[in-house]
Amino acid sequence: MTGRRRTTTLGAAALASAALMVLTGCAGGAGDDVAAGPTETVAVPTPTATPGSSASPAPTASDSPAPSTAPSETPEAAPVVTIPTDCTQIVDGATAAATFGDLPLNPKGIPRRDGTVRGARTPSVPEAGAQPFQIVDAAAELDCYWRDPEADVTGIGVSLGRLDQPTAASLLDQVAASGATCQEAHGGQLCQQPLDVAEYPIEAAQTWFVRGDLFIAVEQFNVPTNDLIGSMLTHLSR
Repeated sequence: MTGRRRTTTLGAAALASAALMVLTGCAGGAGDDVAAGPTETVAVPTPTATPGSSASPAPTASDSPAPSTAPSETPEAAPVVTIPTDCTQIVDGATAAATFGDLPLNPKGIPRRDGTVRGARTPSVPEAGAQPFQIVDAAAELDCYWRDPEADVTGIGVSLGRLDQPTAASLLDQVAASGATCQEAHGGQLCQQPLDVAEYPIEAAQTWFVRGDLFIAVEQFNVPTNDLIGSMLTHLSR
């Protein structure tokens, strides 16, 4: 195999246990709820008046402390991410140069799994029970791939699209069940799974990120990244 990049650092939130890059296992992000145990009821005797004393009057509504007027905090909404129609617009120029370098974009010899060309496309609704790659393929609005034509496997693919909550949960549940490491990142859920590439001693990984209705999927082989998903979110948010 030929390829210029032999040592890689898998980016996108730098997962502590895998290489880079989340929900009830991965689908919800919340910890297990702990139900409170039963509480003991204690009978309190009614006080009786003693000779020479008078009962205190019952407090009235006017005696109660005034309710707090401090505004309650509301969760800050995540920025809206605009999905571009051009693969060259997913990150800023400096990040693109550092990540993709001179790798050719969307070479004709490497089409999508369905045989169509990569780039902007009209998404479709994933079928019920679809596998993660089928969900990504169907829902992608932008499908990009940078590939070294002189190397056997060196390349990186990025897909962006929208998913409804049940489909997003299914996607992340499935990848977590298959061994992906998941965590909260960038206000959403991020899962990553290292890949073994037969015959090639390179670092490779698949990454899935979901926040609201947005998903980003990254597949990288021998291409180092440094928080690529974070860079994309910053560049595309408004």
